[in-house]
Amino acid sequence: MRLLVNPMGWMVALLLLVVPWLEVWLLFRLDQALPVVLLQGVGTAAVGWWFARREDLSLWTELESDIQNHRVPTEEALDAMLMVLGGWGLIVPGWITDVAGAALLVPAVRRLLMPWLRATIRSHLA
Repeated sequence: MRLLVNPMGWMVALLLLVVPWLEVWLLFRLDQALPVVLLQGVGTAAVGWWFARREDLSLWTELESDIQNHRVPTEEALDAMLMVLGGWGLIVPGWITDVAGAALLVPAVRRLLMPWLRATIRSHLA
């Protein structure tokens, strides 16, 4: 029932429904050979796994503690979280998630997202 009143829940549900369809559509539009698609999928998953495993579970504990105590996490913790999300984006198969994941691994993109992310967390904590 919480999904009905939580706009973030709607956004996540929409992404989970729309992104796979867009990935399949894009795959057919690009008309690539199956070995190329498999090689690209395995290659980006390996790179994503390498980036995602660099951060340990203490990051998630720190983020959860800050949020539960109504504090905005530090920029270093949020930066590390964005790196992990970028790695996960590379692990998930598909061109769209690969582009989004690779973008999150670029420091300049993370710096651009940081003010928006901190403001969003701050507004949800208020």
